Amino acid sequence: MGVFKRVRKSKDGSKSAFWYDRFSINGRETWKSLGRIGEITKTVAQIRSEAIRRKIRMGIYEYEDENITLENIESDYIKYVKEIKMLRTWEQRKMHLKSLKTFFYGKRLIQITPKDIEDYKLFRLRNLKPASVNRELATLRHLFNLAKRWKKYYGENPVSVSGLLREDNQRQRVLSPEEEERLFASSSPHLKPILIAALNTGMRKGELLSLQWKNVDFDNSLIIITSTNNKSKKVKKVPVNSYLRKFLLEMKLRNGANSESVFLGDYGKPVKDIKTAFNNACRRAKIEDLTFHDLRRTAGTRMLELDIGIVAISEVLGHSSIEVTRKRYLRPNQSLREAVEKLGNFNKSCSQIRSHENKDHF
Repeated sequence: MGVFKRVRKSKDGSKSAFWYDRFSINGRETWKSLGRIGEITKTVAQIRSEAIRRKIRMGIYEYEDENITLENIESDYIKYVKEIKMLRTWEQRKMHLKSLKTFFYGKRLIQITPKDIEDYKLFRLRNLKPASVNRELATLRHLFNLAKRWKKYYGENPVSVSGLLREDNQRQRVLSPEEEERLFASSSPHLKPILIAALNTGMRKGELLSLQWKNVDFDNSLIIITSTNNKSKKVKKVPVNSYLRKFLLEMKLRNGANSESVFLGDYGKPVKDIKTAFNNACRRAKIEDLTFHDLRRTAGTRMLELDIGIVAISEVLGHSSIEVTRKRYLRPNQSLREAVEKLGNFNKSCSQIRSHENKDHF
C-alpha cells in the first residue's frame, strides 16, 4: 500500500490530517506518519516513504514506535523484571516508575531528551538524596534499553547520555555498644530477633526477611541464602556462631513445627517489612542517623576490630570482591599512618647502620 491520508484526533478534540505509510518490519505491520497535510505535499510524503523502504531493504532502518510511553510499556517491563529476571527489586522498580510517570506523564519515549533527564534530577533532588534519584534513573535507563531490544525504541538512551548523579556512598555510621543496648530496649518483640541475626551475620534486610527454616542448616551451623534472595544472584552460605545457633533453635521451638518463615510477627504471620518498627525503635532510643543497613556495616567493622582478616570478612558478608571490602571497611587514614610509620622505622634503621659504618671508617 502506498501513501495514504489519515485523520488524527488530538486530546483537545481537534482533528488533523496526516500523510501515512504502512509497511512491514521485523515481521510486524507498521504505520508511519510522514507529515501533516498542508505542511508537506503528497510528493514529499512519497519521497519520505521511498527513503524508509530503501533503509528497510538495506537493514538500517531504525523504527521508533511513536505511541510508546512509560504508561503503556510499564506492565511489560515489570513482568520482565519480576517473572523473567526474577529481580527481588521489582516492587521498588514499580515505585520508581510511579515517580517517573508523574514527571513524564503523556510523553512518548522518543520525546524524552537528555535535557528532560536533567530537569528530572533537579525536580527529585528537592526531596531525595542523589543515591535515591540514581536508583530511579537506573530503572528508566534499563527500561529504555529493553525498549530498544524489543524494537519499540531506537536511538540513544537519554539517561545514559545525561549520566547519573555523583553519590557519596562512604557512610561510616556504625552502632556503638551503648546505642545497641538502647535500641534493643526500645524495639518491638518481632524486631529484636531480626536485629540479633543482623548483628551476628551481617546479612542484608531482604535476606533476613525472606529467610525460611529450610535454609537454616543447624548441623553445619550455616544459613543458606538462595540465588533468588541474594543480591549477587549466587548461593551464599553464611556461618552461624554458637550464640545465634542457640537463639535460632529456641525460636524454632517457639514458632512451632508448621512455621516456614524464621521471623514471625503478629498472629504468627511472616514479617514483611520492618521500616516503621525500626524507625520507631530508633526514635524511642534517641538514636539518630541510623539505617538498618548500618547494622551490616557494624558487623563488618566489629569483625575488623577483632583482628579478623579482610578475606574472611569479605566471605562472611558475601561481597562481590575483596576490593569492595577493602574500600568499605579498611580505614584509609589508619592504613596510611601505619605505612609511613613503617617507612620511618625502616629509614631509622638505615640511618643507624650508616652511623655505625661512618664510625668504623674513622
